[in-house]
Amino acid sequence: MKFLILMGMMVWSLSAAPIQNDMQFKEAVAEMGQENKLVLMIYTTEDCPECAYMKQKVFHDKGVEPYLGRNFVVIEKNVHKSKLPDGYDFFGIPTMFFIDKAGNKKETMIGSKRPREFLAELRRIRGQK
Repeated sequence: MKFLILMGMMVWSLSAAPIQNDMQFKEAVAEMGQENKLVLMIYTTEDCPECAYMKQKVFHDKGVEPYLGRNFVVIEKNVHKSKLPDGYDFFGIPTMFFIDKAGNKKETMIGSKRPREFLAELRRIRGQK
């Protein structure tokens, strides 16, 4: 239960400590599979304006935030502090990886998007309209 509360706090604040290693990452993916959510892992840094825009404006947009909270678990990885799990490539920031409940990378999104466009992408990735 503590894990679910912690993950929920990450969705809302995006300031909790990042998952540091592959084992914790795999455990988070397995746990969220039980919730029928996908993992959205954002690779970011403090000095990235596009990353800040996504985390502060887009993720908290009145249309995006409820959908994101119901359907995704957000994990933040910092370029300067965290290593990506094996099999994940860094292309630029922000890079967002969408991971299914089996732990497979479903899709990668690079760069920022406006809230409406991002919400449409989230729905498409979830297979919803």
